[in-house]
Amino acid sequence: REALRTPSPTPEEARVLAEKTRMCGDWRRWIDWRRYMTPRGLWTIAAIVAVVVFLSAFFAYQRQIVRWMKPFAHWMHDTPGGWLIPVAIMFVLSFPPLFGHEIIAILVGDVWGIWIGFGIVAAGTLFGELGNFYAFKWCCNERGKKYERKKLSYALHAQVAREGGILVPTIMRLTFIPGHLITAVFSTCGMGVWTFVVSATLSLPKQLAAVYVGVAQVEDKSSPTTNVIKGVVVLASLAMTIVAMRFINKRVDAVKEKVVYARRKERFVP
Repeated sequence: REALRTPSPTPEEARVLAEKTRMCGDWRRWIDWRRYMTPRGLWTIAAIVAVVVFLSAFFAYQRQIVRWMKPFAHWMHDTPGGWLIPVAIMFVLSFPPLFGHEIIAILVGDVWGIWIGFGIVAAGTLFGELGNFYAFKWCCNERGKKYERKKLSYALHAQVAREGGILVPTIMRLTFIPGHLITAVFSTCGMGVWTFVVSATLSLPKQLAAVYVGVAQVEDKSSPTTNVIKGVVVLASLAMTIVAMRFINKRVDAVKEKVVYARRKERFVP
């Protein structure tokens, strides 16, 4: 009688097990021009160029956008219960692919000051992220599980998020990656709601920086101080992103044998 054995790893699984997880994966795959000479590759390039151009224009004209919206911000401040308006706007902007939390946070800091402004931004962020969490949990849970079975990289990072407790989501939310995009991943990989809420609360200092930029723009009309603050925030976010990616990669290396073995067992047909 032939002994039953678990199927061998796929070439991708064998490569992941043999190599140490890198920050950006195998860089040679990203510079291989043949990878992009397909309809899907060309669409990917077009989408990346469009996003880069849009974001560059957005950040280049950020000050003008804030100045244009100031009358509306002052009207909110003078209206009874007007502080609920930026909370509602941030709630809506928490659902991908929308963005713009930073603009609202700067306006709120400009009008309400740092601490009241931070309280408003914190409320909008937490309510928005919680709504985003449940929306993806209810609507995309099965799709997330399907994607986890299909994509090894996603399966590895989902396992890290599940086992990471509060530390992993908190660190990831302090990086350059938009929080509402990370929330979509967390909600579909099985993370508990209280773990998510605590990590979102601990990462709120990231929003405090944007509120402080709004305060500085009011107090310092010449703008050098504002530019210094923005530079410090960008450098701190970049440093945190690098540290976080190295930390997550180590966690991926720790769980990859277990994840690959589970995938091999799932393929087993007696």
